[in-house]
Amino acid sequence: MKNARAILLVAGLFAALIALNLLFFVDKAADDESEANGSRSSYRATQFGTLAFYTLLKESGYDVSRLEKPLTSLKPHDPDTLIIISPPDALNPDEQEFNSLTGWVEAGGTAVIIDRRIDVTIGAAKVATGRPLPALSAGTTQPTPLTRGVTRLSLSDLATRVEVSGTGATYHIGDGGGAVLADTRVGKGRLVMLTDPHVVANNGLGEADNVIAALNLFADQPKGKIAFDEYHHGYGRSVAGDGLMAYFRGTPVPWMMAQAALLAAVMVYSFGRRFARPIPIRKERRTTNLEFVSSMANITRLARASDLAMQNIYSEFRKRLCRFSRLPSNAETARLAEAAASRAGVDSRELSTLLHRCEELAAGEKVSDSELLKLVSRIRDFETKLVSKP
Repeated sequence: MKNARAILLVAGLFAALIALNLLFFVDKAADDESEANGSRSSYRATQFGTLAFYTLLKESGYDVSRLEKPLTSLKPHDPDTLIIISPPDALNPDEQEFNSLTGWVEAGGTAVIIDRRIDVTIGAAKVATGRPLPALSAGTTQPTPLTRGVTRLSLSDLATRVEVSGTGATYHIGDGGGAVLADTRVGKGRLVMLTDPHVVANNGLGEADNVIAALNLFADQPKGKIAFDEYHHGYGRSVAGDGLMAYFRGTPVPWMMAQAALLAAVMVYSFGRRFARPIPIRKERRTTNLEFVSSMANITRLARASDLAMQNIYSEFRKRLCRFSRLPSNAETARLAEAAASRAGVDSRELSTLLHRCEELAAGEKVSDSELLKLVSRIRDFETKLVSKP
């Protein structure tokens, strides 16, 4: 019971620590973000994240998922559309991944790249962003499925112009110096560029006609599987050798694990340490019961202490008779003999005679060894009859 209480106490403390961690947890990374360096992950519900965009597509009936593998894992029509939104510079796709992305697009995939700096070559299309685009100067350049219902986009002050070299490029929204939204055909697939993540971010999706433009990105293509690239936001990968802990970065989980390890160490220390006086080592008896009885009998015989031997035997016999008869230990001998004999079904006079003779010997009257043996045998016979009675 003591151990159970200790375990419950430790479990309660651990639960309290978890509650406190969750209650007072502050995402400091979110406080350090800005429009220029904010995380655009679809897992993020901060003002610069894109969780609202992900939820919008899902509730609009699109088959939306998250890609947490390198671009080398892309397969034709798995997914049909890939959305890459402003990955951090340290996690940008490498050359091998771009080669895989090019083959996937040329095979019929649609890549939607949303970033202020887009300098890539995918197939025959060369894309490069340049000068900043004043927010008020951006407008639709021509009526297309991507501009349907869009009167004005709400852009940040960091929006840029993109220029696409190659055949079949279309500028949808921009000005004379470039586009903020453009697309081009690459093989059997399509490449869509949007140069301001603010349009699909949590803090910009609800401004002006941004939500309409965000949905128009998929208006002229069949509803297939859409995947948000999260691998290049640090999900599903080991960053700087951190392994599993990279997944929990920025959460209170590492602190919970450390506290659990500390509590486990305290438990091990508590159960392994003695908090009371030492218990003496048990000593095994070196003699058997028979040897003890034989020795005591020999000592009693040599000392001619027959009265002492009878006193010990008779006192225990009388106690058992009292318990058997349900009488107090100081009951009169005659009454005790009558009650015990009545319940055991024996002769009360014989039992009374035995009790009185034992009392005389216990009081010091001399007795021969043969009579003492007979008296003890009669006592054992009566005890046997008492045991056999329920």
